[in-house]
Amino acid sequence: MANQTPEDYYSETENFGASQYVSLKDVVDSMLLEAQDDDSFIKNVRRAKLIKIGKDAIRLVTRQAANKIFAIEITVPDTLFFPMPQDYLNYARVSVVVTDNSSNSLRLQPLDVNYGINTATGYLQDNEGDLLFDQDGNILTSDSSNGYARPYKTYQFSSSYQPMVNASKFSKYGEFKPDSERGQFLFSSDLMDKEVVIEYISDGLPLGVAEDEILIHKFLRETVENWVYFGCIERNRNVPANEKQRALNRYKTTLHQSKMAMADLDILRIARSMRANTMTL
Repeated sequence: MANQTPEDYYSETENFGASQYVSLKDVVDSMLLEAQDDDSFIKNVRRAKLIKIGKDAIRLVTRQAANKIFAIEITVPDTLFFPMPQDYLNYARVSVVVTDNSSNSLRLQPLDVNYGINTATGYLQDNEGDLLFDQDGNILTSDSSNGYARPYKTYQFSSSYQPMVNASKFSKYGEFKPDSERGQFLFSSDLMDKEVVIEYISDGLPLGVAEDEILIHKFLRETVENWVYFGCIERNRNVPANEKQRALNRYKTTLHQSKMAMADLDILRIARSMRANTMTL
């Protein structure tokens, strides 16, 4: 907000960090203003089309360049599974909240992913082993032995020495498995009622949000605009091929620039990481 005073900014928590973003509505309004020129190739493009392509552009650019991780904290329920967030694409890290005894502070300890947790759908069969079908001819299914019907029991450390035990089966803090088919995270039994933080990659476009509430990082704005412009002219037979190629090349150039801007490369952070690695050698 151009006339926002420091007092205005600090008095409302929703203002914090807002200067990093611009809304999809502002981007579309700006492009419609430029489209009023007589020589504009998007002069007759409707607003609804700009918004539709703009949303596609946000999903594309967010996936390729945003480098943004969202995080939610949940309490693992008794069922040991929890739904993935609405805008979830993939997980970055899943951790349990633990208390550091030396400092009495709370820390995150990453969980081990365990693809041995069964998430298969069970096919119902009769006594002869033949598949059972419903009245529409579809196979009847059930959760007979998977992690939804029988929660996964984790291995426990024993005080007695067991030389033949496979140590790879043990997990210090707990285990989880993402089930993309059902949109759920499954957890091991030792995590029941514990606080877990799920860090994940979003598609950048929450469902049901109005265009003035869809935010685009300013480092990504030009890239989004360039994709919207290319998307509008790509299949327009009245636009010369060289203009389409120029628009595509411009998008690729700004996409590379956005990736560099969003990479958050910090020489001090890199030096600290190298120093830590040297100390552990």
